[in-house]
Amino acid sequence: MLFGVPTPLGSNFVKMATPLLPVGLDDMAFYTPKLYLDIQELAEKRQIPAEKLQKGLGLYKMGLPDVHEDAATMAAEVVAELITRNNLDPRRIGRIYMGTESALDLAKPTATYAVGMVEERLAGRYGAGCLRHCDVLDMTFACIGATDALHNTLDWVASDEENIAIVIASDIAKYELESTGEYTQGAGAVAMLVKWHPRLLVVRRLFGVAMESVHDFFKPRLEQYSDTPVFDGPYSNVCYQNRMKEALADFRRRAVKTGVFGETEYRDLSSRWARMIFHQPYAYHAKRMFVESFVEGRKASGKWTEDLAEYDFQEPVKTNFSDDAAWEKAQATFLKAVSTSALYQHFIREKLEKSQRASSETGNLYTASIFLALMSTLEFDLSDGSDLSGAIFGFIAYGSGSKAKVFEAVVQPEWTTVAAQFRIFEKLDQRQAVNYQQYEALHTGAQETPLYVEPGRYGLTRIGTEGVTLGARYYAAQQ
Repeated sequence: MLFGVPTPLGSNFVKMATPLLPVGLDDMAFYTPKLYLDIQELAEKRQIPAEKLQKGLGLYKMGLPDVHEDAATMAAEVVAELITRNNLDPRRIGRIYMGTESALDLAKPTATYAVGMVEERLAGRYGAGCLRHCDVLDMTFACIGATDALHNTLDWVASDEENIAIVIASDIAKYELESTGEYTQGAGAVAMLVKWHPRLLVVRRLFGVAMESVHDFFKPRLEQYSDTPVFDGPYSNVCYQNRMKEALADFRRRAVKTGVFGETEYRDLSSRWARMIFHQPYAYHAKRMFVESFVEGRKASGKWTEDLAEYDFQEPVKTNFSDDAAWEKAQATFLKAVSTSALYQHFIREKLEKSQRASSETGNLYTASIFLALMSTLEFDLSDGSDLSGAIFGFIAYGSGSKAKVFEAVVQPEWTTVAAQFRIFEKLDQRQAVNYQQYEALHTGAQETPLYVEPGRYGLTRIGTEGVTLGARYYAAQQ
C-alpha cells in the first residue's frame, strides 16, 4: 500500500505510518489586513441582535482591506514571509500558483503582481528577476480555487524530488451593504510551501470530487464591473451539503478502489480523521452543514441503532408524510435535535471547534478560509500539547458554482516546530478597529487614503488612467 497501514491508537483517532511518497506542506504563512470592524457595531447599525451573529454564526470581527490593499498585496506578504522565514533561495522555486476569486485583471494573473512585488523586495540579495523562471498562474473556482491549485501542484512537486512550489490563497469577501452576506465579509491570505519531506503535513494524492454547474453564487460579466456577487444563501447551503456528501462518497470509493483501505473500513470517514478541516463561509457554518452527513456516517458504521436508544432521537420516516413540506419540517426538527445532542457536541469539540476560532476573528476568506482553519487547529493543538504526530486530518473544500473536494493528510513529527511560527492570533491582536463610518467609506470607495500604513508593507500606489497603462496597477513598499 502506497501510504502504509493505518494503526488504531486509542479511541479518539487513528494514526498512520510515514507514507512512502512524502510530499506535502512544509510551512504556511498567514496575512490579515490591519483593520477590522467589530461585528457588534455592524449589528447595531443593521438592527440585528449581536448575539445572533456572535453565538449563532460565530462572527465577532470582520477583517477589512485598507485603501492600498488588494488580493495581490496580501499574496505578496505571505509569499515573502515564507521565503524569508525558511531562508529559501527564490531561484529554486519552480511554481507559484494562486487560488483567488478577487482577480484584478481578466487576462493577467493576479499572482504575477504578487510575484513582482516579492522580486523587488528580494532583488538586493538575489538579484533582479530572481523569480524569472518560476511558473506563475491563477486558478479560479470560487472558494475552492486554492484547493485546486494545491491539488495540481502536489502532482507537479511529486514528479521530481527537487521541485519546490508555493500555493497562495488570497481573497477579499465583499458583499453589498445591507445584504444578507454583509456580516460574513472578511479578507486575508495564506501561502503554503509545498515540497518533498515536509515538516508539517504529507498530503495524500487522492481526492474525492463532486461538481455541478449551478448558480448558487457567481460574479457575472456585466456592462458595469461589480466586485460583489449574486448569491442565494439557502440554495448555496443545499449545494454545499450535496457536493460535500457526493465528494465524501467519491473519496471513499477511490480509497477502496486503490487499496488505501478495505471495503468494510471507515464507512464513517469522520471516525478516521483526528481533525476535520472545512471551508468556512462563517465560523460555525461547517458544524451546521455536517449534521446530516454525521448521521449518515453513524448509520453506515452500524452505530446509529445504539445512538437512537441512548439519545432518544425521533427520526422521521418520509413515507409517513403526505407532502414534502411536512417532511422537511420534521427532518429539520430531527437534525436540530442531533446537532444539540451531547453526541454531536462531543464530535464538534474533538474534531472541529479549534478550526473555527480564527474565522470568528477574520470573517470569510473565500479560498483561504479552509487553510486558515487548518492553521487555527494546529496553533491551538500546539498550545494544548496535543500529540498529533502521525494523525490523519480530513479536508472538505467547497466552491460555489459548484464543486467540493475531499482529501486527507498525515501530520508529521516536526509539526510543532512549524506551527509555533504561525503567530495567527498574535497578528490578529495587532489590528486596529474602525468605526462604522470608516467601514462604509472603505466599502464604497469614498475613503481615498489609507487608514493604517505599516512601513515596509506592500501597497497599491496608483492605477494607470490612459493609453497603454489604462488600468495597470503599480505597487511599492509603504513609507
